[in-house]
Amino acid sequence: MGKPVKLFDRFYVISGDKLSHPWDASAYFIAGEDPTLIDCGSTKGYPALKENLEELGYRPGDIRRVLATHSHWDHLSAMALLKEESDAKLYIHEAAADAVEQGDPVRTAAFLYDETFPAVKADVKLEHGDRLEVGGYEIHVHHTPGHTPGCVSFWLEVGGMKLLIAGDTLWGGYHPRIGSSLEDWERSLDHLLTLDFDVMTTGHIPPTLVFDAKTKVEEARQQLGVYFNPWFKSFHLKFRY
Repeated sequence: MGKPVKLFDRFYVISGDKLSHPWDASAYFIAGEDPTLIDCGSTKGYPALKENLEELGYRPGDIRRVLATHSHWDHLSAMALLKEESDAKLYIHEAAADAVEQGDPVRTAAFLYDETFPAVKADVKLEHGDRLEVGGYEIHVHHTPGHTPGCVSFWLEVGGMKLLIAGDTLWGGYHPRIGSSLEDWERSLDHLLTLDFDVMTTGHIPPTLVFDAKTKVEEARQQLGVYFNPWFKSFHLKFRY
């Protein structure tokens, strides 16, 4: 499908519905001496993800770790395939670890795609407030449940800007069967609004940066439970390709 999209120096989008497979969530790649993925997409999109890594001069075996925003099939089911070709470690919130280790079809949302989630070890269990040194960046971990109990958002400074990687906290659907909670989601959005960030990415948008990021989070908080996709109002968005 599509080729990698550079958002910042050494920071790329390499997976998503426009880049790897129509069902894939966005996956981000930090290049350099400490190659790291933030999410890795689905088993269906894994061949294209490999091609996009190769386009940037990397192989699956180069990947050191995958930082997971949550446990869902479209974001993370490729992890088992990646582990077959690398020593990559999976970093995932402790509330999501059991779902991926069991390959649970409900808590990984694999049942929604009529697919299986290959069980995979959670090597490092994240907690709210963790700070990770990755490729010269300090990545802050924020537990943001709501879409699922184990959702996290990542914050870092990159390219002179403060970036929020919101995952499905700013996109995911609501479904009680997968553990969604409106009360948790409200608290998570309130927490994100206390953070200082200039731009944002989410789990399911074109390979872009959202520049009116705080406005999108504010609107999502106001509309939560009524209108789940306010960030799709294109006249509010400013894209960078």
